[in-house]
Amino acid sequence: MKVLIIGFACSPRLGGEPSNAWNWGWQLSRRHQVWLLAHPHDRDSVEEFLAKHPNPNLKFHWVTVPRLLDLWDHRGSNIGLAVHYLMWLKLAHRKAMNLHSQIDFHLVHHVSYGTVNAPPPFWKLPVPFVWGPVGGAQRVPPSFRRHLDYLSGREILRSVRIATLAFSFSLRKAARLSALILATNRETGRLLSKAGGRDVRFFLDSGIPSNFISSPPVPTPRDGPFTLLWVGRMEHRKALPLALEALARNQDLNAKLLIVGDGEMRTQWEQYAARLHLGNKVAFLGHVPWNEIARLYKSADAFLFTSLRDSFGTQVLEAMGHGLPILTLDHQGVGTFVPPEAGIKVPVTSPEQTLPGLAEGIRRLALFPEERSKMGEAALAFAKTQTWEKRAERMSELYEEVLRCPNRNCAGFPFSGRITPAV
Repeated sequence: MKVLIIGFACSPRLGGEPSNAWNWGWQLSRRHQVWLLAHPHDRDSVEEFLAKHPNPNLKFHWVTVPRLLDLWDHRGSNIGLAVHYLMWLKLAHRKAMNLHSQIDFHLVHHVSYGTVNAPPPFWKLPVPFVWGPVGGAQRVPPSFRRHLDYLSGREILRSVRIATLAFSFSLRKAARLSALILATNRETGRLLSKAGGRDVRFFLDSGIPSNFISSPPVPTPRDGPFTLLWVGRMEHRKALPLALEALARNQDLNAKLLIVGDGEMRTQWEQYAARLHLGNKVAFLGHVPWNEIARLYKSADAFLFTSLRDSFGTQVLEAMGHGLPILTLDHQGVGTFVPPEAGIKVPVTSPEQTLPGLAEGIRRLALFPEERSKMGEAALAFAKTQTWEKRAERMSELYEEVLRCPNRNCAGFPFSGRITPAV
């Protein structure tokens, strides 16, 4: 099968979206002929990797926004990036049409950026269009906006914009003419269905290398502290203070929280931990390179995820790959995909109710090691189904399903009102 993948951000050495686009291209090229359109932000790394690991089934084409028109400062605002990306999409579409006239693709698949806020135009190609995994419709729960401080007003505007997206002409067109849409959470799935998506399914936006799968952690000796791990960028929406406050409610426990990550809120959150008198119960480790973080997963007993707005969180899947039970808020991507037997999902109602739930979750995981071990086994079992190799296999099955559609413009039937899992 000849597949065109659109992956704006693509890199074999970076995490996040660049890693996802790279892994889709690399793994799917084991089964298909793949052409990948990308921005050349990390072209040197891609070409260096391919020079060392030749792959005749994977061909890159680079699309660049002309400097005179490109207002994006790579260190700058999200607004600049948004304008840059919209311009890139138009140029990438032109390149895709040109390539199709030469190659005659069977299918086009957009993977990056995975957001509903910038609907891709590749449905215009005369071949089936697969869109996703895509997120972006999730919002910070209103009662938790105080955790955003001065950004709460911006979050309100974001919520208003998302509420009107279903009426956007470009989104409705992309949704209606997608053969298959893969949504990373319920909120995005509902929006795309409302916009006219005929076949919308749940599908994780993250995967892990098979060699990242580890055996379950050895139970902590009685004289050692119960160790929680939190990993993420230190920005408001990640809501680390929820973790700190929940730990502060368990001062009597022999417990410790390891915090990995850096960002604008680090100093403020370190000061907050001090005001909560957490002392040696917390350790701010700063940025840890991806290739070194495995040892921290192996040293922990459980993983804590407190993000108020996220499609899913690759670090959650990485933790599950190391057999760690997950303590998380029960919403958005983690609420959709983390199996109930693989951890504790705390209902997201209000801070006054959710915070005690997180505190109780910490206590339960610390005091009941046998239950914790069973959760870790369930987490590991789920992670084994989400390796990049397994995900590429499943995506190939979806490609075949799409191509079986007689008119090559839909996945088969009008939208039924239900969103089904694709995993």
